[in-house]
Amino acid sequence: MRFSISSFLTRGSLLWVAACSATSAPAPPARNVAEASKLESARAEYRSREAELARAPHDELQSCRTTSGDCLLSVAERRDELVRRFYLNACRDPDPEKQGPCIIAELEASDHRPELSSYYGIENWCSQKLLECASRAVNDAAHLAARERVAERRGELEGAAESVKAARAPEFAHQKATFVRALLPPNAQEACPLTTPASCQSALEAPSAELEAELAKAPASYSQRRALDAFALVQRARASCYDPELTCLLGTLPAYGATAESDKLLRQNLTLLEAQQQLSTKVAPEAAEGCLSSGVREHSDRIVRAYRAYATSPVAQPFVQLQKAFLLLHKSELDCLTRQPVQKRH
Repeated sequence: MRFSISSFLTRGSLLWVAACSATSAPAPPARNVAEASKLESARAEYRSREAELARAPHDELQSCRTTSGDCLLSVAERRDELVRRFYLNACRDPDPEKQGPCIIAELEASDHRPELSSYYGIENWCSQKLLECASRAVNDAAHLAARERVAERRGELEGAAESVKAARAPEFAHQKATFVRALLPPNAQEACPLTTPASCQSALEAPSAELEAELAKAPASYSQRRALDAFALVQRARASCYDPELTCLLGTLPAYGATAESDKLLRQNLTLLEAQQQLSTKVAPEAAEGCLSSGVREHSDRIVRAYRAYATSPVAQPFVQLQKAFLLLHKSELDCLTRQPVQKRH
């Protein structure tokens, strides 16, 4: 996961407020032998299911998630409930592959054993349903041939240049919303609901089904052009999931010091973030991560000071100074990325 100053600041600002208001830390819960045994059993089953899912055919799992994945909605709702209940701000990500492990790590760190056991349980239940669906499909010889055809088409589709570009749209939409949220004072950050997997579920059903249907067509009926268009539609749907969140956040800014000058600085910051995102896909991952990390190390103190001044007095001038501090960070990161050699694609 990319370490960004925005995610650092979002978590840091909430922790700062909590530190100022808390008087004493709660005592750790009593450790119960039966509870510990239950948790260990659920954890072991979860790891076993994860290993089975990793070995299962990717395209079959994708198909099962579309046709037999009702349990995924229950899992998503449980995740959302845990994020809200325990303020797991670092886990507010609509990507299930990132959100699930994050929630587990946070619950482990805070020793919420009953909740962690319960969460493992719902994950295990859903994984078992998906594995059963995938197993039924693989055992069908005719379906196996179709599965191999779909896998080949999917690989060609996801490797196409326009698909690689389209796949960046949801990430940038998430990054924009996260950045704007991090600019607001802590109390204002909670005014706008976050984008969650459940909130995107209905919007993704139709375009995802259209893509899977095109990939599954017989050779005489399949069109790579239609598949490319369907893939792009899925990515646009994922990106549009963030529109309500971003619109709400931008609408909140005028009440917390936004002016024409700060709006101009915000647009510049978002433009630099987009340029960063495009460049980071062209250089080696370790080089991109190094540029982003070095930028955070260089500018984090200045940004935290500016944020604290603004959170204390959320008016125009401190907000402008905060935007300028972020602008220096984003320019530094972009300059570093620009100096990196372009990675050759094979």
